[in-house]
Amino acid sequence: MNSLLNLICVMLFIAIYLDGAAAKDDLVKTRMYQLKSFQACNKCDLSGADLSGAILHQSNLRESILTGADLRWVYFNGVNLRGANLSEADLRYSWLNETDLRNANLSNADLDNAQFSGVNLSGAILKKAYASNGDLSESIFARANLSEIDLSGTNLTGADFRHAYLDSSILIKTDLSNAILINAQMRKSNLLGANLLNANLRMADLRGANLTKADLSTADLSHANMEGVIFCNTLTPWGEDNSGCR
Repeated sequence: MNSLLNLICVMLFIAIYLDGAAAKDDLVKTRMYQLKSFQACNKCDLSGADLSGAILHQSNLRESILTGADLRWVYFNGVNLRGANLSEADLRYSWLNETDLRNANLSNADLDNAQFSGVNLSGAILKKAYASNGDLSESIFARANLSEIDLSGTNLTGADFRHAYLDSSILIKTDLSNAILINAQMRKSNLLGANLLNANLRMADLRGANLTKADLSTADLSHANMEGVIFCNTLTPWGEDNSGCR
């Protein structure tokens, strides 16, 4: 008798689970239709949704949940993603030019080869995101959390990083020319071969950063904390510095 009751309970659980999963799939499809038809889906739960290749020009996705979503090759030009949750989303080769990503969560997201030129990412979380070989030039990262992010080979010319957190970030061969890094936290960042020509690093915290082969020859380093910085074949305002070569 107990075995029969247990079997019935298991079957009921499976039925409820499958019904719930089907209902969620239907809801996601409905919200995707809403988004594509009306270009608006505020606070929508689209976690895990496949939107690859979609054109979402000037759509409103404010505070929507897109965790783990497939957003490869998506055209997001002028889209409102303020406060959206894009953690662990796949944004490879996506276009997000002039997109509002203020306070958005992009932690652990894959942004390889993404085009983010002119994007507002003030207060956003990009911790442990992978954003190499992309174009984020002229973008705003004021007070954003970019700790442990990989921005190797990325174009960040003219980007605004005022008061941003870049601790333990990977910025190998990154173009940071003309970037604003005033008061930026860059402790233990890897800036091997980075281009920092005309960058403003006033009062930046560079303790323990690796500046091997970096070019800071025309950078503003006024009042920057350089304690423990590795200089080797580094071009600085005071000449080539090899004091940290081993």
